[in-house]
Amino acid sequence: MNRTLRIIILAGALAPVGTTVAQPFRFVALPDTQIYAENLFPDPNRFPPVTDPNGTGHIFAAQTQWIVDNAAAKNIRYVGHLGDIVQHGDDPLRAPAQWTMAKDAMNNLLQADIAHGTVMGNHDTSHGNNYRADYLANFGPQVFAGRSWYAGSSPSGGGNYQLLEHGDRNIGFINFSIDQPQEEIDWASDILRSNRDTWFVLGTHRYMYDYKLFAGRYDEVNVTPLGTFRINNDGPDPAVIDPNFGQQMYDELVAPNPNVLMVHAGHFHSEYLRVGNPRNVQEQAIEILTDYQDARNGGDGWMRIYSMDFDANTFSWDTWSPTLNAYRSTLHSFVETIQQAYIQREQIKSVLGFPTGALSDAAYFAWLDATLKNNPLVPDNFLLQHPDMNEAHEQAYFNAYLSDMFNGNIPTGFDNILEWENLWMFAFAANQRNPFDFSNGLRSPSGFLSVNYSTYVPIPGSFVLFGSVLLALMGRMKRGWFSVHRYTLAG
Repeated sequence: MNRTLRIIILAGALAPVGTTVAQPFRFVALPDTQIYAENLFPDPNRFPPVTDPNGTGHIFAAQTQWIVDNAAAKNIRYVGHLGDIVQHGDDPLRAPAQWTMAKDAMNNLLQADIAHGTVMGNHDTSHGNNYRADYLANFGPQVFAGRSWYAGSSPSGGGNYQLLEHGDRNIGFINFSIDQPQEEIDWASDILRSNRDTWFVLGTHRYMYDYKLFAGRYDEVNVTPLGTFRINNDGPDPAVIDPNFGQQMYDELVAPNPNVLMVHAGHFHSEYLRVGNPRNVQEQAIEILTDYQDARNGGDGWMRIYSMDFDANTFSWDTWSPTLNAYRSTLHSFVETIQQAYIQREQIKSVLGFPTGALSDAAYFAWLDATLKNNPLVPDNFLLQHPDMNEAHEQAYFNAYLSDMFNGNIPTGFDNILEWENLWMFAFAANQRNPFDFSNGLRSPSGFLSVNYSTYVPIPGSFVLFGSVLLALMGRMKRGWFSVHRYTLAG
């Protein structure tokens, strides 16, 4: 069977015949906790904005404590930290306190014996050849030695993997530090080849970027309507010798190994599900980017909860904040993107080919107005029909959130959420031809895939409908289930 046929987005799917329904296997992704470890307090000149008078330090521990408190009831079996654990790993004055705060938060998981793994992000590195030293001192192999779920580490100690059982199924997690050198890739390849009966989730720090109008893997040749891009604008970590980026990781680990179910990463502020490249060739694994560090309070406690139901052949996710006691909406990301279009304009201008510097702001703002705002083909104010914005208190909430994202000082031209019609249609709409389809799309914080797991790891007696592989994407809005987006297989 052609493995590129494994991912097709439809309206529904069938579960295997003759299986017994069991509790789904759940795991949590914690991306980019650096602002929490830095413990920032409100400051009108600070971005990301901080509004919590208690600071951001308590959020990290609240996340891991919530996991501990809910692990048994929700069958949360694993937690993967996606790197940038701390903010100033290269600063000998500030790093120790940040590592202590991070260590205390992650110790909640260790004390509860909840399986977990970490990766080193670019903010976790020290200068010089011994750049891994502080990371390894706090999250190296010695921390996990003797745990039943800990299976080993890479030659450098910067990578690690865990092997778990879920009934009669094996699930593995392999974690890579940023821009992993070739020896780490080779190490992981050996694990994948030696465990063909195991579904694997790969976690790393820097793998994909998402500029909303286009997205891709780092170092991928990305052909888009705006031009052809090969993004590595933030470059490799300077201390990593022989680095591999997202595209190399895909080519060397995902493509050759049918038991890789998923790759997930942080680093770039966004949430993005990749199930097909710009030419609509379907991918061989689920690829997900999650990073909330540039949101209010360095992430407001948002963390991703994934659910693998092997009996129902489903893979689903939600984004939850223990400190807000709330689920995340697509509108959160939409509002954050409006802010980023202003705050991060120098980076965006550089990527798009605009001259950088203040003198080019007028041209850039004019381009935003023409490209991302009014769309004459869609009704004005259609976003007021969004299920998370169709009541007065919800509109007030997201307007206040926009104000918070700008520390109460919104620039002219960025103060009206409803104006950004094309931004919604291009980047966030589930159906670009129907503005009133508010089901979840590829940048939504909740979603639902129907997956035939037997195409990753053969399951004795599994049922494959007509010899085809079905993968359907659905989404949740207001806690209900709706069909989202349809893809057609190329060829």
